[in-house]
Amino acid sequence: MKNQLNNDNKKLLENFPAPSKQEWRAAAEQLLKGAPFDKIMKRMTPEGIELEPIFWRDVLENLPATETAPGFDGYLRGTRASGYRGEPWEIAQELPYGTPREFNRAATSDLMRGQNALNVSFDIATLQGLDPDAAKVGEVGACGLSLACLEDIQVAFKDLIPDAISFHLRTGCSGMAIGALFFAWLKQLGANPAKIKGSLGMDPLAVKAASGQTPVNLALLFQEQATLAKYCTEHAPGMRAVGVSALPYHQAGASAVEELGIALATGVAYLTELTERGLSVDDAAKQIRFTLAIGGNFFMEIAKLRAARVLWAQVVAVFGGSEEAQKISMHARTGLYNKTQKDPYVNMLRTTTEALSGVIGGVDSLCVGNFDEVVREPDAFSRRISRNTQIILQEECDLTAVVDPAGGSWAIEWLTNEICQKSWAFFQEIEQQGGMVDALTSGFIAKKIAVTDAGNRELLNQRRDSLIGTNVYPNLEEQALEGRAPDYAELRAQRAKEIAEQRTTADEDTDTQILQGLKAILESSREDAMGALVEATLAGATIGEITRTIRASASPAEPMPALPKVRLAQGYEELRAAAQRFAEETGNAPKIFLTNLGPLRRHKPRADFTRGFFAAGGFEVISPAGFEDPTDAVAALKESGAGITVICGADPDYEEKFTDFAEAIKHAIPEMQVVLAGFPGEKEASYRAAGMDHYIFVKSNNYETNRRYLEGLGAIND
Repeated sequence: MKNQLNNDNKKLLENFPAPSKQEWRAAAEQLLKGAPFDKIMKRMTPEGIELEPIFWRDVLENLPATETAPGFDGYLRGTRASGYRGEPWEIAQELPYGTPREFNRAATSDLMRGQNALNVSFDIATLQGLDPDAAKVGEVGACGLSLACLEDIQVAFKDLIPDAISFHLRTGCSGMAIGALFFAWLKQLGANPAKIKGSLGMDPLAVKAASGQTPVNLALLFQEQATLAKYCTEHAPGMRAVGVSALPYHQAGASAVEELGIALATGVAYLTELTERGLSVDDAAKQIRFTLAIGGNFFMEIAKLRAARVLWAQVVAVFGGSEEAQKISMHARTGLYNKTQKDPYVNMLRTTTEALSGVIGGVDSLCVGNFDEVVREPDAFSRRISRNTQIILQEECDLTAVVDPAGGSWAIEWLTNEICQKSWAFFQEIEQQGGMVDALTSGFIAKKIAVTDAGNRELLNQRRDSLIGTNVYPNLEEQALEGRAPDYAELRAQRAKEIAEQRTTADEDTDTQILQGLKAILESSREDAMGALVEATLAGATIGEITRTIRASASPAEPMPALPKVRLAQGYEELRAAAQRFAEETGNAPKIFLTNLGPLRRHKPRADFTRGFFAAGGFEVISPAGFEDPTDAVAALKESGAGITVICGADPDYEEKFTDFAEAIKHAIPEMQVVLAGFPGEKEASYRAAGMDHYIFVKSNNYETNRRYLEGLGAIND
């Protein structure tokens, strides 16, 4: 039977021989009917990579992929020979809840339903090393968990078995203080820190990029980073103290190449600081965990993650690190740059494809953002959808059964190599600026990313790139999601009361122990500092007391402009909001009337185009049956109450009728804006003379046109 199938396949191939590259191109050019092949069929990405319309086997001839194997050879195909077969990626969902009790309820629930790693973000106060009663409203419980003392972390992690899951704590600039709480909790439980897996993610450069400011100068923060890394190396080798997060750069609009180049430069900066402060290259490299964003370009993101392994291995090798130390630890999170508030359920589809990119790219852990995260705080339903996206990929799609599923793909291997080259080149640009610290503080990074973001917005505004539900296929009938946000004033008061009660109920012996613990911190050497912090925490010291102690003589940091936190959809969302306010104030949405010429089959294509074009700005588009007589069109236009009309028809109808219709409209309603649907070409002058104010076609700037007409109607006043 098998031989028969092989013979049948051979006959089939004989009857349908594979075309050569030249034959395929000739056939494509014939179909293009004279249009330039390179302009129509090739595409330039924001990364500066020109994508071919089709890839052929011969691209592999000049690539290293054919000589590599998973777990070897620079780790292009993964850091483990068994891929996910031995150990799947960690499902590390974020739980952005402010109080320890609320966090614990979500954590214990989700860990029973498939999540196997805690991915903990902290509120502004905790990251600044402030106790709740010393922080402002809006800083306590905002963006993450509020921790101030050992009792808080006991409540937050109640009923959790430390060595059964991974703990990833995103500590920002507060690695030592939060780390002290964590290790004190482990000690209080009697858990062996050497058996605990996870990370503490101390990443002052990401904080600097995102907020423009760090609590103290970078030199001291690098010293704290090294102290924490040494402690983890000696006592908790399964915990990585240092984080390299590219999320602030992605959310500012960075391309995949820029994001990866920045991540490499940040990793080099941290490696340098750690080794200068006494860690070996191997120990330093093993203390770093990368966090990369996943954007919407499916294949680009797969290639970026594969390239990250190759390039980081090269960096560590140059530092003299061993092959084991060259293995990157890589977490990924679905990005926010392409997420939308309008039609938010589409975000479920975006995060699904992004999660698939992450898995095929070979991440070690993954967080799928909640579909409503740019609108409100998540509930059990949105957390369930995000978590189950990963569970389905693991349990139903068999992605854990294949080692490096992208391996050997001509297009992906080529794209991975392109990203490697261009990311390395950008990394070298950063090094030429003096390294990541200088490139960030001088504004070099911000300027580069701003150019990329502007290019992305231009493509979106011209609808050469699409955001479903935003600039194409908007649903003007959708009901906005019901908002959910904490009462930050009440939350701050509650947390301040809790920490105040702890202080007032402490007995004299406890106060003495706290003072002795804080004194021991001041008297300890750098190597012993973390041990002293843990003991002080066990005695009852708060995060604010610890932070003030370890930074008693710290000099302030120089501020810089923070990178913007942007989403592509924001401009369009502002247009839609303006249209909605206009409707609420006037009783009617801003209207556009279509003066359709002739029968449906002739005006429908441009009427449909126009309806979609202006729906993106929140306009109500009135599209009646076609008109044969200008008088009828004028009467219907007056009755509609619209201030703008778009004349829609076929080109021959324009030549025959446009002048009569435009002149009639302008004569009857002089203030009416008359727009042509289509490109007038050589007829522009005569059409303008007849009354045409503007025209729209496929190359029009959709955003600017919608904004201009909303301004003309008074819906936007600035």
